[in-house]
Amino acid sequence: MKRTLLFISILTSSFCGAQEKKDSTKVLDQITIKGYESNASLLKVPASISTINKTSLSSTSNYSLLPAINNITGVKMEERSPGSYRLSIRGSLLRSPFGVRNVKIYYDDFILTDAGGNTYFNLLDIHSINSMELIKGPAGSLYGAGTGGAVLLNGFSTWKDSSALTVRLNGGSFGTFNESVQYQQNKKGLSLNLVQGHFQSKGYRVQSGMRKDYIQLNTRVKSSDNSSTDFLLLYADLNYQTPGGLTLAQYTANPRQARPATPTLPSVVDQKTAIFNKTALIGVSNTYNISKNWKTVSSITNSLTWFKNPFITNFEKRKEINLGLRSKIVYENSLPISFQWVTGFEVQKGDYTIDSSGNAKGVSDGKTVTDVVVAQQRFAFTQLNIQPVKYFLLQAGLSMNRFNYSIQRTLGLPTRGKQTLDFNRQVLPRVAAVVMPIESISFFSQISKGYSSPSIAEIRPSAGGVYTGLQAEYGWNKELGVKMSALRNKLYFTATVFQFDLRDAIVRRVNSAGAEYFMNQGDVKQKGIEIEYRYTMANLPKNSFIRSLGWAQSLTINDYRFINYKNNLTSFAGNKLTGVPDKMVASNLSIDFVKGFYLNLQFNYVGKSPLNDANTVYGNAYRLWQSRCGWKSNSRKLPVELFFLLDNIGNEKYSLGYDINAFGNRFYNASPTRNVQGGVVINL
Repeated sequence: MKRTLLFISILTSSFCGAQEKKDSTKVLDQITIKGYESNASLLKVPASISTINKTSLSSTSNYSLLPAINNITGVKMEERSPGSYRLSIRGSLLRSPFGVRNVKIYYDDFILTDAGGNTYFNLLDIHSINSMELIKGPAGSLYGAGTGGAVLLNGFSTWKDSSALTVRLNGGSFGTFNESVQYQQNKKGLSLNLVQGHFQSKGYRVQSGMRKDYIQLNTRVKSSDNSSTDFLLLYADLNYQTPGGLTLAQYTANPRQARPATPTLPSVVDQKTAIFNKTALIGVSNTYNISKNWKTVSSITNSLTWFKNPFITNFEKRKEINLGLRSKIVYENSLPISFQWVTGFEVQKGDYTIDSSGNAKGVSDGKTVTDVVVAQQRFAFTQLNIQPVKYFLLQAGLSMNRFNYSIQRTLGLPTRGKQTLDFNRQVLPRVAAVVMPIESISFFSQISKGYSSPSIAEIRPSAGGVYTGLQAEYGWNKELGVKMSALRNKLYFTATVFQFDLRDAIVRRVNSAGAEYFMNQGDVKQKGIEIEYRYTMANLPKNSFIRSLGWAQSLTINDYRFINYKNNLTSFAGNKLTGVPDKMVASNLSIDFVKGFYLNLQFNYVGKSPLNDANTVYGNAYRLWQSRCGWKSNSRKLPVELFFLLDNIGNEKYSLGYDINAFGNRFYNASPTRNVQGGVVINL
């Protein structure tokens, strides 16, 4: 594999070098980073931030964010079955049997992560996102408690200047069908983006079907030169079946099967295991320029979720109401020195009514216990950016965080009075600096503290137990990095080395009945190296067979190990952190040919990873090839795109998401074999 990647890199570099003299491209626009309120190019931001633009998001999928995100160094997104996403930024998935936890996610200024620490990332539609920024490492100085990082989604700022209607249709293997209609309009003082989508799939495995219906409206009203207001409306109806984990023998014999019955437990097919999620979200955000130097940005986000999960051993229902408010004031001045000050606050409250009962073949057995949980997160933040000289910038910030929750059993046994737990206030500082000895190279360093309280799903798991003894995990992150941009911004390179010392790590356990629970299990030392490389060559001469070419590659090397960690009387100190691969490599080649033809080829290598804390079982390394090729018409009257997707070209037998620390060694979730899709995009 290493020789193949090296050969491709040399070949591509040589080709690009040979064409450089003929390249008539204009200077490419630098990417402007919004993370940490930087509003600057990547080189001038003292942080590990990776970006994904609109083209990259749709280059290998017409409905999923996963392939594009897995191109990014230090980031791993998993899908155990269609719709069942997990997201890890510089960490393991010890806390995430399913869903996205310990990662803070924003959609522009709207808060998507709820007060309980969970984000329904699978509700979002790829066509409602224009770009993404992935902040790696603790980001508590501006984005609140968390040890994993933050994701900033942009859906408002890159709209077209005129009206546009886009229709997308595609279908393929395993009963996959996807349709999307998007309407955009940008008039003076009013911008509108409406997206409607439907996706369905039978799935590769038995009991892995999925269906999602989705509609989202983004509206921006510019009432004056100094004020603009954004409105967000979203409704998603998602359901997907859960096929369950297999033992190695079952996975080897028939990877497509769902979890079978045992002498003590029924099969997932009999129990009709699935996830049902209906969520409505509304948000309003206002930006007001008080003066040339001062502005305020305030947003309010409100969501309502109806959630059902028939599982093998239990049936969980949840009603969730979340309210979030975020406000900040920004001062900027460039004379006599460049100076920026940001301060604000964020408040969230979540009210959760959680019912747990037995599962009688897909319906509740009526033996219900009900808990009412109220979660509150509050933090105030401030940050100072100073650039006293052209080649040096200092960024320093901190936040004061508080998290508390109450839980009360209102139905069922054992009876339980109202319990309240208020975690100690935490100050999360971050100090970072960047030095630019020359305009095209920068060196940065940062140190920050991460802190993550237990989520509601960890305090009150689906089986109905309550674990009030859980403590927050915390730690310090230190890193150094270098960034380089050359050839008129066509070449970009970054490399980072970091160490995160995590204390009181929260890990998942499963009992003999299959019910999950969580515990604080010692300390973890996370050391890693992250490297990204991108080269873009565009607008080649008209007589050139290749009109543009892009090459991107990333490398992640992890050395994550337990420290002072015991499970009962067994010490796991020195073991590798569960679920974290030792190495990940991603490569992407995109080529635009003459006559509107194009090709995108993506390769991912994921190294082996331990599947249990004892490191006695490892998941195999895998190599995954994906491609998208197509044709775009040049007609101005009716621009049309035809495309063809081929996934898992090498027909690799692999698992895109293991069940780590699974009881009975049911670690394995088989991912699809070679599969194809075809589709059309019509712009009206």
